[in-house]
Amino acid sequence: MIITVVLIILSILLVIFTSIYASYKKKNYNAKLKSNGMSVEKENKKSNKNIADILDIQIKDKMIKVGNRYSSVLKLGNIDYHMLSNDEQEAIENVLIQTALSIDYSIQFYNTTENIDTTKIISEMKDNELDSYKANEYKEYMIKYLENLMENRNITVVRNYAIISYDGTIENASFELMRLCNSFKSNLLRAKIQVEILEESDLYNLIFRELNRNTRIKVNSIQEGGKNLYVGKKKKGQEE
Repeated sequence: MIITVVLIILSILLVIFTSIYASYKKKNYNAKLKSNGMSVEKENKKSNKNIADILDIQIKDKMIKVGNRYSSVLKLGNIDYHMLSNDEQEAIENVLIQTALSIDYSIQFYNTTENIDTTKIISEMKDNELDSYKANEYKEYMIKYLENLMENRNITVVRNYAIISYDGTIENASFELMRLCNSFKSNLLRAKIQVEILEESDLYNLIFRELNRNTRIKVNSIQEGGKNLYVGKKKKGQEE
């Protein structure tokens, strides 16, 4: 009888001990998984970190996002004002005054000097096949001339930009900026000033060029890893 009671007590103690031990192991296992998960997440964040994350700048859909402000950049064309007649000059002045009075949104004007870039023209000329030997000969001459012109760092042009900004949510930013840009663009077209809204690649090139004044490299010619703060071994191996 006594032996039976002892065995029952030992069985109960064994069940309790097993339950406590299983609960302890499960708790430690879950904590370890959670810890590993956090470390993996941190590692992923570290490996995905790039310059845009640090500066809190994002460029997407023709917009630059800085904090809660969204901006579009428009490149403004030039007109030879002094070659116009007095009536034409007066008409342009009136259009510009009306445009300025109609602006009730955030806008900044920015001008900079840029080296001449004839890459696009050269590419179009090379793609254009000509039947005439003389025409091809002249084309080659013009290509060499444009290449030399682009390599001459002493020749620059002045570029003018308008930066239109909107403070709000991303859901409204795209629509509002497009509306404001189109309104501003159509007003300047009345003054015969061409306006171009910069695409994503153009925005990257503009910012990169202003931060690296002594280089001719375009950021869109750099591999995707060029936008990252650093490239890890795994990523670097994949890119190679």
